[in-house]
Amino acid sequence: MLRLLRPVLALLLALLPGACANLNFYSDADLDPLSLQAYDESTNEHGLVTSGPQYEMVQRVAKRIAAAADGPELEAAGGIEKFQWQARLLKADDTPNAFCLPNGRIAIYTGILPITQNEDGLAVVMGHEVAHAVLRHGGKRMTQGMLTGAGLQAVEAGLGMAEMGSDARAGVMAVLGAGSQVGLILPFSRSHETEADVLGLRYAVRAGYNPEEAPKLWDRMAALGGTTPEWLSTHPASEARAANLKAMIPQIKAEEANWKPKGPPPQLVSTPVSKPAASGTTPAKLAPGKAQAAPQKNKPK
Repeated sequence: MLRLLRPVLALLLALLPGACANLNFYSDADLDPLSLQAYDESTNEHGLVTSGPQYEMVQRVAKRIAAAADGPELEAAGGIEKFQWQARLLKADDTPNAFCLPNGRIAIYTGILPITQNEDGLAVVMGHEVAHAVLRHGGKRMTQGMLTGAGLQAVEAGLGMAEMGSDARAGVMAVLGAGSQVGLILPFSRSHETEADVLGLRYAVRAGYNPEEAPKLWDRMAALGGTTPEWLSTHPASEARAANLKAMIPQIKAEEANWKPKGPPPQLVSTPVSKPAASGTTPAKLAPGKAQAAPQKNKPK
């Protein structure tokens, strides 16, 4: 019954300004197949880096940020075991981007590493993206009616990503947070961005990274001027963001000073990348963890 009512309820919410921004009709289980397929689609588009200093840095930061996410925000949804944490480094030197899909699937594009510059800067970016996933912003955006038209119809029909048309697939990926083309990214609301900024900075502090790198990162973003990367093309102004983060740091450091992990750090999982369906065929629906391996587009450096 809830599946039948979702489109109607989403439309009603869309007609109410500011209504129920945190209402979410989509569970982690609902979004997991789409999350996995969107993850593989982005990987197949750009190629996977599986070794080298940059790869090792991404894995190291992901483990520490995932451990830092073991807090009340994730506990409210059932505990850290609900996320199958995974981190991929995608070979896309000309694409400054990063995202974390529902259930903890992290992707870092090589093109953002010159902007993050160091491990602390990467932790700031990754913490922010993980916070979006932990706070279930993808499901909340679907609930608010931001996924409309062909995309909503496809999701409600239970279609897999590979079975959707290009418009529906692009819409679903954008809502989940994996959109990487200008004009396709659907912005998180300002309230969601603020939530992710604060919680992401907490994660960086908990993980032992230098929070002072956060305003420096956004200063570098602001310095890009007209070449603002896709990763933040719909985000608030970088200058204001840097100032806000700088003001937050003393309070967050004080509040997190005694934080300790509640158990051993979560292990990152590694799933093979599903092979894109051949043109003209009807692919079977994918189940989480059942994807088949595909040749990598680019060899890791």
